[in-house]
Amino acid sequence: MKFTVHKSTFMNVLTPAMGTVSNKNTITAIEGVLIETLDDGNIRISTYDMNKGVRATFEPTSIEREGKYIINAQRLYQTVRVLPDDELTIDINEKLNCEISCGKASFSIFAAHGADFPNLPELVSDRGFELSSATFKKIIGKVSHSIAVQDNRAMLMGAYFKINNEGMEVVSCDSYTLSKCNIKCEVSSVDSENAAVNSTFIIPGHAIAELTKILPDDEEFKCTLYLSRKHAIVRCDNITFFTRTIDSEYIDYSRIIPKENDIFVTLNRERMLSALERANIIAEEKIQGSGRSYVKLKAEDRYMFLSSSSVNGRVFDEMDCVHEGDDIEIGFNCRYLINSIKAAEGENIVISLKSPTQAITIEPAKVDEKFNYFYMVLPVRMNDKQ
Repeated sequence: MKFTVHKSTFMNVLTPAMGTVSNKNTITAIEGVLIETLDDGNIRISTYDMNKGVRATFEPTSIEREGKYIINAQRLYQTVRVLPDDELTIDINEKLNCEISCGKASFSIFAAHGADFPNLPELVSDRGFELSSATFKKIIGKVSHSIAVQDNRAMLMGAYFKINNEGMEVVSCDSYTLSKCNIKCEVSSVDSENAAVNSTFIIPGHAIAELTKILPDDEEFKCTLYLSRKHAIVRCDNITFFTRTIDSEYIDYSRIIPKENDIFVTLNRERMLSALERANIIAEEKIQGSGRSYVKLKAEDRYMFLSSSSVNGRVFDEMDCVHEGDDIEIGFNCRYLINSIKAAEGENIVISLKSPTQAITIEPAKVDEKFNYFYMVLPVRMNDKQ
């Protein structure tokens, strides 16, 4: 195989593919990127870690010899990244020696036969729909912080999607926080004979993180999401991202959402966020094996008081608010509050509470008919010393 391509063209497809390269050293082939020439004159690269993958095509400047080979992904990326911004040539001979040259610079690394690369899942399905890339990226960004990293319940390690023709709802829950986001948008079916869209599925958290990097932040750009029996496939122009879905029923989250909160605090979101960031400097200190501190919120009259203390210091802040209901004092993991309020939007937010031991909810003060978010955060048990 021998072809020439501009560095920027090659990096545009190689960079998003790096997120699905395996680094577990179980199968040598999946530590690499599969590069193969196609009959239409294009070149396709593929990466796959046995759970998620990327397949992308690009148009080379020229192809001198066709072929199909595997190159170690990290070595290839590090090599190409430091080359001059010019035409580069990749030449792989029969002895599996790969020479990468650009201008007067050249590198030589080993390659492997393309036949050693694992078979990719079927990336075609008649069940799918088209939607705005920016909208898709926005809504998963609003809930990604509540996806569990480790949990015995597999469904909590992913984001739950409910999609129909009018829009979509995405939910995540890590047992300490819950995030729910609704957006009304145009969703069209790819099946011309069946225009109805009605799907539910769970995408794993590790795949959500990579998908966010790949989706263009462009409202006019349309991506296509296909669903097969075990996989979700997202196509954005010349890049195809695919991942295994979590085959499980999601929790009945409507049952755990508080419905009887009777204390309401309305305050400026940015002001609250900046106060929490300051408090987190103290709250996240971990000294001599002692656990992290919590942040204490106290709603009294028309003020919200915020405080936290640890062995090395103490922080106190107060801000104006609109307070309805009884006075209350409640403690939280500061990072959980920061993540939820940072993901929220709008000038003001409404925090609803019931008691120091029951979950709070965070919602926008101004209702938007097209976009709405909802966050729930569990409190921590406070002690008298803090």
